[in-house]
Amino acid sequence: MDYKEAVLNHSDLVYRLAFLYMKNDHDAKDCCQNVFIKLLNYKNEFNDDEHLKAWLIRVTKNECLNFFKSFWRRNIQLTEEQTIQLREDGENELLEIVLKLPVKYRDVLYLHYYEGYKVYEIADMLDIKQSNVKVRLKRGRDELMKNLKEGGYEFE
Repeated sequence: MDYKEAVLNHSDLVYRLAFLYMKNDHDAKDCCQNVFIKLLNYKNEFNDDEHLKAWLIRVTKNECLNFFKSFWRRNIQLTEEQTIQLREDGENELLEIVLKLPVKYRDVLYLHYYEGYKVYEIADMLDIKQSNVKVRLKRGRDELMKNLKEGGYEFE
């Protein structure tokens, strides 16, 4: 797969994952740009498309974490209106609740439920134990349910 094809096929994945960390469009786009610059400069070959996706997920996560360590992020405080821009029609209520979860729960929930990865694949991508992935999934689901109930959602 050439670079152009990789960008076309995986830019949505990288953006969505970056948005989960960054919580705003501009920082997520900056992160995506940095990830694809790293891909352009990457000299090794990928075994297949899944290997490429795993590499992109790991690099995106690391790029986002590096951003939080940066001078800009540590010293500049944005207002709440600047950090997350959700649509006014209420369509993104669930997204807003998910984004309030701690990062360690957000990333495993996203990768498992949205991207469809299995526990062992998530463990490899995030470089954590499978048991930790299972615990984070359980705690993340519990936290999400609690937040949904507090937000007025009812479940049977």
